Amino acid sequence: MKLVASKKDWNEFVQDNGPRSGSFLQSWEWGELQRGLGNEVLRYDSGDARAQLIEMRLPAGQQYHYIPRGPIGTSPQACLYFTKLIVDEIGRDLFIRVDLARTLSAAEARLKILEVKDVQPATTLITDLSVGEAQLFEKMHSKTRYNIRLAEKKGVEIKIDAKDALNVFVNLVTETSARHGIRSHKRSHYEAILEYLDGSDDSPRAFIATAFHDGDTLAAAMCIDWNGTRTYLHGASSDLKKNLMSPHLLHWKLIDDAKRNGIRSYDWWGIAPEGVDEHPLRGVTRFKKGFGGEIVTSPGTIDVVLKPMMYTLYNFAKKFR
Repeated sequence: MKLVASKKDWNEFVQDNGPRSGSFLQSWEWGELQRGLGNEVLRYDSGDARAQLIEMRLPAGQQYHYIPRGPIGTSPQACLYFTKLIVDEIGRDLFIRVDLARTLSAAEARLKILEVKDVQPATTLITDLSVGEAQLFEKMHSKTRYNIRLAEKKGVEIKIDAKDALNVFVNLVTETSARHGIRSHKRSHYEAILEYLDGSDDSPRAFIATAFHDGDTLAAAMCIDWNGTRTYLHGASSDLKKNLMSPHLLHWKLIDDAKRNGIRSYDWWGIAPEGVDEHPLRGVTRFKKGFGGEIVTSPGTIDVVLKPMMYTLYNFAKKFR
């Protein structure tokens, strides 16, 4: 196993072998983004599998590494073998957090593996953009179609890839987070996404789209285009003029724009798992499912525990933090 230095070779491997949802998290540029935020990043290559690891520091001089949507390999067996190699390589860690792209069996791996709360969404909805506009509309819920037409009729306007949209986006995210009592990223996180994912040399391209009416910004979305998929990564909406249904038109225009640019899929980046009635995403799930699409499930997030006693103490301390 070796450290990798070629950006082009790395991205081509990820594009060929990465998961349907979230492969941009293993792109070379996502690693550079993490470095820009002050995190150490390691990239390992075993020939038929690869992984990008982000170092996360803990109190008392401890650390763990996080693998988002990886390891990526040409087969499940390659990923399994590769995970064992990584464990041997960075055995000083308390644990390795793996946001799996492929299922990893604890029995097969002969490692101490525990399921933990998902870091990235394990269940998402992907809308196929290869069909015509009429078919896309037909697959939508009737209420979604109605709300799109209503927003258009009421004069809601959509601006895609506006260069001056970051301030508006951050303000809307802050407002939405306060309204729903959820945490949001710092401004520096969103700035880094736009800076490092600029679409150059076939890299992922991040941008912001906004919906506005008579000078009021009503909704915003941050998306990432890569490898034939447009991912709706972050979003926010205002409490103003909710009756205008601006988010519906915003996403319809994003879908239409993606189709016009040859993008094949629209990844809604997270819905509630099927059969789970009480879930934090139940509200947005209804909204997203209104556009139609295929439910796609990833294996979820696990911790590969390397220091069991310290790991137990770490989790115990987290409960009282």
